[in-house]
Amino acid sequence: IDRVNKPFLPIASGALSARAAWALILSAAAAGLALVRSLFSPLIFALYTFGTTMGGLYSVPPVQLKRFPLAAGATIATCRGFLLNFGVYYATREALGKAFQWNPQVAFLARFMTVFGLVIAVTKDLPDIDGDRAGGIETFSTRAGPHKVAKGASVALGLNYAAAVASALLAPAGTFRTWWMVTAHAAAGGWLARSYLRLDTASKPSIKQFYAQIWNLFYFEYMAYLFI
Repeated sequence: IDRVNKPFLPIASGALSARAAWALILSAAAAGLALVRSLFSPLIFALYTFGTTMGGLYSVPPVQLKRFPLAAGATIATCRGFLLNFGVYYATREALGKAFQWNPQVAFLARFMTVFGLVIAVTKDLPDIDGDRAGGIETFSTRAGPHKVAKGASVALGLNYAAAVASALLAPAGTFRTWWMVTAHAAAGGWLARSYLRLDTASKPSIKQFYAQIWNLFYFEYMAYLFI
């Protein structure tokens, strides 16, 4: 699949052998589990193990959940949404010796990024239709076509931005910097609309550019989060 979609990647290009790749991945997995087990509480270790397992099931043969659109979306949303934000935040607090404390900003980010993770899970397949079809991987893009997928993903992400603005306006005073939450998410929503209106689903470079803008918006959210 990568030889069609991304021939520049290490294994597809021949720069890295499959055996060496397995050795690197298994070593990293073992080292990560050992470090978290020795340095953190059982709860953090359980969350880390869950995330590592989900990541493995997503891509490692023979399971490869990425072959199934709904399972792939749920996996990415769980890891990028909940674990990457809620889990890492509280692991950091634990490492600093601080007790568990509910944080509405972290809860907002975890919720927002879970939806964003679903959008990424769908749009990531837009540039890869040719290779996925050749490899027998069924995705929403191969099933419904790039136009419907891009439109549905844009609507979902647009509603996510609208919900972020509503969260800022309806939250108790002092929960967020309201002016920043509204301004940043309204601007991001405009950025998304501009990217979608420029999309030509008949052009592969245009599809790649649209997908790149989705990732730009993803990282913009983390920049904006610092000030909410």
